[in-house]
Amino acid sequence: MSPGPVRRLVPSYLATGGVSTPEYNTLEDLTALTATGRSALPHHTPAHQRLLDLVSDGGLTVMEIAGYLRLPVGVVKMLAAQLVSDGHLRAVAPLPDALAPTTSAGRPSRALLEEVMHGLLAL
Repeated sequence: MSPGPVRRLVPSYLATGGVSTPEYNTLEDLTALTATGRSALPHHTPAHQRLLDLVSDGGLTVMEIAGYLRLPVGVVKMLAAQLVSDGHLRAVAPLPDALAPTTSAGRPSRALLEEVMHGLLAL
């Protein structure tokens, strides 16, 4: 069995343009990002451009973007934070835990999971 296609790994610091700490660093995994319509600037990396292209048709969460771009979530947070600071992205935080139906451990409650399961089974 062959190991499959070889993928070239790029260090995370190259994807972010060498920046290690963004000005705006409150992004969470479920923060929704939408494009503001501004074009990428010359100092933006190809990864910045790919992220902007991805959200140009609508919003996605940080986790979804990481999956589509095949980058670590931390790198996507860094890229997105730079684009938010530059005015290229708009970030909307997820619902606070107080408003979401969860248990004290931060996981969805059993009642919510059962509602979802019954809804899916009804399809």
